[in-house]
Amino acid sequence: MAYGLQQWRRSASRWQWQGRSRAPQVGILSDSMIARGEQLASVALICVNAVALVAGAVPRILPVAPASDVDAYLDGLDGVFVGGGQTNVHPSRYGRMADETRDGPFDEFRDEVALRLIPRALARGIPTLFVCRGLQELNVAFGGTLAKEPDDLPEDQRHGTPEADNEDARYRLRQKVTLRKGGVLQQICGADSITVNSLHIFLIADLAPGLVAEAVAEDGSIEAVSVEGASDFALGTLFHPDYWASSDHASARVLSAFGDAVRRHAKAQGAA
Repeated sequence: MAYGLQQWRRSASRWQWQGRSRAPQVGILSDSMIARGEQLASVALICVNAVALVAGAVPRILPVAPASDVDAYLDGLDGVFVGGGQTNVHPSRYGRMADETRDGPFDEFRDEVALRLIPRALARGIPTLFVCRGLQELNVAFGGTLAKEPDDLPEDQRHGTPEADNEDARYRLRQKVTLRKGGVLQQICGADSITVNSLHIFLIADLAPGLVAEAVAEDGSIEAVSVEGASDFALGTLFHPDYWASSDHASARVLSAFGDAVRRHAKAQGAA
């Protein structure tokens, strides 16, 4: 298949996918953004292609309109992908004061929809993958908190986005994480540790009740979680397996496991 975003751009003709009438349907939560004064719903194409090409599903965009009926969004879906974004969860959502200049940018439309949609998707047993901001939203939705990493850390110790000339360099695999022995992510990846990318400045402060730490970085910060007692696939990663899902083994295993769960759910729904 492909590699990272830069290679994808250079070989776009090889990344064609086609929806099939009976293919599983995966909803991808959008961001909101303003362009030329107009409010838009946007989704990174890397997420769309990962869902389509690696997970093998038809992507369905779920716009973060504040008045969204999240149950209607979830009807007919076989999976949900809650991905990263260019913004942070507003600290007021987990009981903290916000420094608008230091802690932003924010996307309160997405906060509003995500924090309603996540519990409903899990309650309905829909396989769900949470990535970066998505994991932060999962933690907040379950009652956890976040904390921003110190601004003065040297780059080789930072979880936030590294300095880089292109997207592949920004998303480079640079951080070793240790996986929980016998845990969900260890079983998926078939390894005790993996090397991942790291672009998040907000870390898990208080892990929410009902979430289990699946991976930790060398500084002890939580990098992946699972939902305890979930009836189906419910995994969150602060790193981005979607970016390297067609070339990195661990990233591919995560997206493939999500795709397997999505197909099982579709089959079960079809048989119901």
